[in-house]
Amino acid sequence: MTENKNQRLLGKILRWLIPLAISALAIGLVLRQVGFSQFVANLSKLRWQVIVLASLVYFVSLFARVFAWYILLQKRVSFKDAFFAMNAGYLLNNVFPFRLGEIGRALLLDRPEGPKAFEVLSSVVMERVFDVFLGAVFVLATLPRVIGGDFDQWLIWLALVITMVGLIVLFLMARNHERINGWMAKMGERSAWVKNKLSPRVAELLTGLAVLKSPSAFLLAFGSLALSWVISFGENYIIFNQLHPSPPFWWMIFVLSMAAFGAALPSAPAGLGVFEGVMVTAFALLGVNADLAFTHAVVIHALAIIFTGILGLIGLRLQGQALVSLYQRAVHKAPAQIEGE
Repeated sequence: MTENKNQRLLGKILRWLIPLAISALAIGLVLRQVGFSQFVANLSKLRWQVIVLASLVYFVSLFARVFAWYILLQKRVSFKDAFFAMNAGYLLNNVFPFRLGEIGRALLLDRPEGPKAFEVLSSVVMERVFDVFLGAVFVLATLPRVIGGDFDQWLIWLALVITMVGLIVLFLMARNHERINGWMAKMGERSAWVKNKLSPRVAELLTGLAVLKSPSAFLLAFGSLALSWVISFGENYIIFNQLHPSPPFWWMIFVLSMAAFGAALPSAPAGLGVFEGVMVTAFALLGVNADLAFTHAVVIHALAIIFTGILGLIGLRLQGQALVSLYQRAVHKAPAQIEGE
């Protein structure tokens, strides 16, 4: 018994330490290439009007992303609730480890008169699959211009193929939901666990995927998310154009897409260090020095953290929730809700 407790404790400690160690390593590697005085000098190049404009563009991109999720939720919650729940999820990811923001979103929107937690999670999964697909497309479109045709692109192609397969699987599940529910009902006749715990969760998942049965809703959600990406490229261009003379717009496509893949790596809350490290590396492939790249990454990252933090706190306030209590629910209660325990 004591040995099991020690193993669980060690596992928890490692879950905290490994992401922090990765972030610390990334920060250390980046800071070795960056001079503080040059960083401050680069910041001074950014006029407040530019920051305001970039912030406005950021909000337009955010609204487009929320609208995509709103469609994936089949409009079963208000746009306002979707907007603040998404930002509360981002806030959770920015403050606490383990990236529980998606579960936090599901818990905030789980209501008797609305979608269940697992239905919300299925919409988040679709959003993430769309993101990976778009990110892979953007990287593949720009990478040959960065490195040339000799570069081995198998990893990006693998991500693209996996997401395409994932989309097809989700689509087939949505189209054949009645058949799948029938299979679950038959299995439930032989197993109480399947009947009482697994089958209801599968039914909720399939309900959440119902949006894929509507081509117009699918295209609207996917198009809105793609638009959000394009607008984000514009936000990055507005900032970087003040730091570097006349950068090509496709640079922003490449750098931000690479940063999105880097965000999937284990890291400290908010992706601190890892986001900056991946951006600096991507810019280095374009011949941009680390000082400029780091300044750009810090500004872009700071804007996102500040705005999602403010909006997330407002959302929690409107919901009558506290950040710590939502985190505790996500850690302790979410598995019970999702698994039906």
